[in-house]
Amino acid sequence: MLPSEEIRYYAEHHSKINSITFSVRVPTAGLTCTIGPRAVDLIPSSRAVTDGQGNAQRVLLSAVVMPTRTTLDPSTTESSLLSLKLTALPSVQSSSSPSTSISASEFPPAPLPAAQLQGLINLGCEACGNILLENNGDSGNQDGGGPIQRVVDLPSEHWQELVDCWMCHEEDFTELREGDLGARIGQALVGGTYILIHAADVNQSSVVIEEDAQAIDWTKGIKRRWRPLACLRCLYPVGDGWYQSVREDGTDLELIQAKFHKYTVTFKGQDKNTGRQLSIPRQRFVSYVAAEIFESARHHATYRFILQDRLEGQDMMLMWMLNWDSTIITNQDTVQDSEVVWDAPLRLDLRTLATSQATMETEQARGKRVMKVLYLRLLSEEHYESEKQEGVYSKEMALWDRWRGDPGVESLQFQKHFFSVILEQSSRCLPPDLNGAASTVLDMDGMRVGFIELVIEK
Repeated sequence: MLPSEEIRYYAEHHSKINSITFSVRVPTAGLTCTIGPRAVDLIPSSRAVTDGQGNAQRVLLSAVVMPTRTTLDPSTTESSLLSLKLTALPSVQSSSSPSTSISASEFPPAPLPAAQLQGLINLGCEACGNILLENNGDSGNQDGGGPIQRVVDLPSEHWQELVDCWMCHEEDFTELREGDLGARIGQALVGGTYILIHAADVNQSSVVIEEDAQAIDWTKGIKRRWRPLACLRCLYPVGDGWYQSVREDGTDLELIQAKFHKYTVTFKGQDKNTGRQLSIPRQRFVSYVAAEIFESARHHATYRFILQDRLEGQDMMLMWMLNWDSTIITNQDTVQDSEVVWDAPLRLDLRTLATSQATMETEQARGKRVMKVLYLRLLSEEHYESEKQEGVYSKEMALWDRWRGDPGVESLQFQKHFFSVILEQSSRCLPPDLNGAASTVLDMDGMRVGFIELVIEK
């Protein structure tokens, strides 16, 4: 079949309920589908008799299904996009655990735990390569070494919920304030999305508080606060600093701890026995987004989130995790490079996206595992003011108000453009007819379907 004649399809496999929804754009003449056990053969009805199976477009499935054969006729419906519900035969693992509910123990671990960071000695800015920690190597070699001697996992992302945890692990953690845990000198504490470093190990001439976050009233509230950090050389965001102030005017700020985001830094490792340089690969940004969501779901049993701008704390988006373990298979067009502006931490996502898309089109493809979500962008100020003047209260605005007032909704913070670009991109793989389908089913008007690709270590 010629590329111009390729039939567009989209399949979504929900392993929890052993179901595959297979949607296909049916040609005017109709379509014959030969299904199972591991693939779907698509044959335009005009060729089914003359060409048999030789000219079929084969779609490999991510699970075994019962073999069958069916003919789709678009003249019987108002849409050319038709869907088939296929029953996936349970695997050995799923048959021993038939429950369809999400189990927190099944959530994938966060990328790059301490076990994978052994040998870490220094960190660099992902955008420009600027060394962020003190260099303990040869003075003549700017990349000579680093201060990190020990790498330890943090017990949880939610430090303040671990009452007196630090008392049981004094060799690993030091108390900062009311349950907050801090790294000791020469130590790196590894969280799901960041690495915590003692201030004495940070090259403070390499980092600066981001300009938009420098103004703060230290006369109100506590005297220790997290402030966004940027690389001094290129002003690219690299993490957060835990600062304290003695004077009320905030002119004597002292850095206590630094929290570097894994997706904004590069890792320098060294074998302590041989001195050989170790390669510590970076993971995709979406992997850390998923880790944040899993951590909140695991500890708070919540699946609804308000995403905020890390720098300004402004609301950006509503997100509802529908299913964390889906598999999608599609040949829908993806977003073009020129259509979005990619920040440095997203370049790896872009390269991986192109590679995975090419891989999905090969015969060995089995799709990609994703977290399925619904999301709704914040309405613009102009839109909001227009509705207010006209006395209109849209369903989108009502949804924002309900979620903001719901204590069961968690807040997560990311750099402003990172997350929205990923979700907008993922929505492009859905046929237009399906993109808003969840709204009518779940009465979540205005929300779009998006996917966060999961990178799961086997």
